[in-house]
Amino acid sequence: MTLNLLLFMNFDSYKELNTIAAYLQNETLLFRDNKVAQIALHTGLPGIILTLTAIRKQFPELVDPVILRKYIDKVYTLLSESEAFYPSFSGGLAGYGFLLYQLAKEKHIDIADYKDIIEEIDEIIAEHLNDNLEMDHVDILHGAMGMALYFLEKGASTYAEKVIDRLNITAKREENRCYWSTFDFFKTKAYKIDFGLAHGNAGIQYFLGKCLKHNIQTDTCKELLEESLNFYRHNTQELGVIKSYYPTMLLEDDYRNGTTKPETSRVAWCYGDLGILHTHLLLADVLQDDALQEETMTKLKQVAGRRLVAETMHHDAGLCHGTAGLALLFKNSYDRTGEIAFRETADYWLQKTYDYKTGADSEIGYCLYDGGERKENDSSLLEGLSGVAAAYLATLSPMGAPLVDKAVFLSL
Repeated sequence: MTLNLLLFMNFDSYKELNTIAAYLQNETLLFRDNKVAQIALHTGLPGIILTLTAIRKQFPELVDPVILRKYIDKVYTLLSESEAFYPSFSGGLAGYGFLLYQLAKEKHIDIADYKDIIEEIDEIIAEHLNDNLEMDHVDILHGAMGMALYFLEKGASTYAEKVIDRLNITAKREENRCYWSTFDFFKTKAYKIDFGLAHGNAGIQYFLGKCLKHNIQTDTCKELLEESLNFYRHNTQELGVIKSYYPTMLLEDDYRNGTTKPETSRVAWCYGDLGILHTHLLLADVLQDDALQEETMTKLKQVAGRRLVAETMHHDAGLCHGTAGLALLFKNSYDRTGEIAFRETADYWLQKTYDYKTGADSEIGYCLYDGGERKENDSSLLEGLSGVAAAYLATLSPMGAPLVDKAVFLSL
């Protein structure tokens, strides 16, 4: 069935993956973008390394191990020469540490060779994690949860327990429901309830699900997850004029006063129904909750039918809020459930990703980041070519792209 579906696409996925992989290994072209030369997992060279590692695992002929090793050494040099250290998972030391442990598992490095730098990283991250908890900055990309994910990756649960304890204290409870609010410093200057995966309550659900799978404070995690899922059920919107089950966010005062208005959120990894429901699919498995599985499948099938830009709000080819993210999440949903509608939808969005190519067939340019018409390439994982490559890889491989999935919170 997979091969038959692929035949209906008017491009060669393997050829596209090969072309992007070749670009990512062309140092002259790659490093023209100054953003590449940083240690950020989601926006810098580590994400490119992770993507190339994932490609090499499935298609070793596409990635030169010498270049991969050179990039690994390059990131180490960048870190050694840095004077300031950002601690986060998305943009700093926690993400770099995460990368090291993935490379060690894939036998690309010996983790013992990095013992000294890991000890320094651990000390810095631990200090910042505690500071972030005091400020209630738990954001999975940039705050305490993401840092705790790094420690989980190396088998240390103490910091995850600290985060769970803080989440248990800060949860806003009502009847059988709970949610977490954050202050919006940039737009509304008020407390908001963020529903999304990237910065909101779905990201907290992912973190709690990850901790539950690792048998960390299981009773507390289950209780918080059940209450949080009930909050999402309580705030499910009726489809009609409104095109999404969940809003992007609610102002907390409006929610408390009962004056919220429905809104249509995008279909994307970062915000909207798809990122939320994919998270709920993971939770149904770890909670062994058949009712949640059925409920989530029903909603995901409806989301799979949304194809209009007015419904999805896609304007670029990237992973974060573009078509590559849609292809990747629906392929993962297919792999988990066997639901053929999800596979067909993944292929549809991969075709749309290809349609975002900006140049001739032999060129590698894609419209990236909100439909920008720029010819130069963003090579990053979250918004650039590495994320596009991950979508092609996941569609080609029966295994999907598990290394990338872990880095963008798509597997527990």
